[in-house]
Amino acid sequence: MPKITHIIRAEIDLSQQPVQELCDVIAAVLPAYRGMEKEILIKLREAIDGHLEVLKKEDEQRGKHPTATRD
Repeated sequence: MPKITHIIRAEIDLSQQPVQELCDVIAAVLPAYRGMEKEILIKLREAIDGHLEVLKKEDEQRGKHPTATRD
């Protein structure tokens, strides 16, 4: 019996703008989850916000001033 998997393999060019590269990956994944795009993006935002909090705390522990977020 064949094994069927849904896999996206992405090559990210680290010499390019990282935000655009990551956005392109997200744009490729979302169509596989029709109807769930909003929920996925909200959860992704929560994960990013959580990671930003971790980075902020690390900066504060090192005595650095929080930096403004970049687009």
